[in-house]
Amino acid sequence: MDIIETILYSKQSDDDNVKLIDCDWTDNYGLILVYKDNRNIIVQIGENQIMLSNLSITCPYPLVRWIDYNRFLIADARNDSKTDNVFILNLDGTLLNSFNCGDAIEDIVVSNEGIWISYFDEGVFGRGISTEGLVLFSHEGTPLFRYHSDLLDRPPIVDCYAICKGKSPSLWLFPYTDFPLLNVNPFKRTIESYKVPKVLHGSNGVCVRGKFAYFFDRYNSHGELYCWEIGKNRPQLIGSINGNTRGLDTRESNHFLSIDDSNVKVYKIINHKEYS
Repeated sequence: MDIIETILYSKQSDDDNVKLIDCDWTDNYGLILVYKDNRNIIVQIGENQIMLSNLSITCPYPLVRWIDYNRFLIADARNDSKTDNVFILNLDGTLLNSFNCGDAIEDIVVSNEGIWISYFDEGVFGRGISTEGLVLFSHEGTPLFRYHSDLLDRPPIVDCYAICKGKSPSLWLFPYTDFPLLNVNPFKRTIESYKVPKVLHGSNGVCVRGKFAYFFDRYNSHGELYCWEIGKNRPQLIGSINGNTRGLDTRESNHFLSIDDSNVKVYKIINHKEYS
């Protein structure tokens, strides 16, 4: 099983004032990157740079995601649950819409169904919408699906370690404490659960393609990448990835996107058995 690494962006080696923060990638729209230059938060799309001086962002590590070919979102991961912390902008930086999604954002996945937001423990044990652990919002900020409230028979989310898009309209998630691999359909209000080998517990990146799930950075692994045929006993170590890494949509040609201090990369796993 081979892994193909592709560098999408590299920071200038002498640019010590620039700190890479977060990014998103799709085959259709390309790379969108948010970084900090001294105290300025800047979004870069191709050769265009957008300064976010008009947004009230308190967290030093905002998240960025594509919505469609002419819109993206910026999210402030920490929030007092009273002010807006998801901002939807067009490609020239004009603010189109904003809404409050609660505190302690762990990850965001944007899909045709809306905006999926997961939360870590400080949000789950906090107040407001974040106590749901996982929420699907419309692009206008209306909650369409709330994990704890809308699913009657489900493992609780204490901390949502990883999420990734599944076959429409579903989402995969990997929650603490028992670390089942879950597939949620927000419209049918159904959930499928798979018991995951203990060696994969603690992984903070997951990607599911066909009958295989890929897990990144299990407990104390220093970036190891595992392949697991869902429902089988033994996962396979297939390599390692550096940086903050998350799984990509099933429609993408690459499996994972990573960002570290200097580079943005995508990783494609060559596994001909995924859909066989």
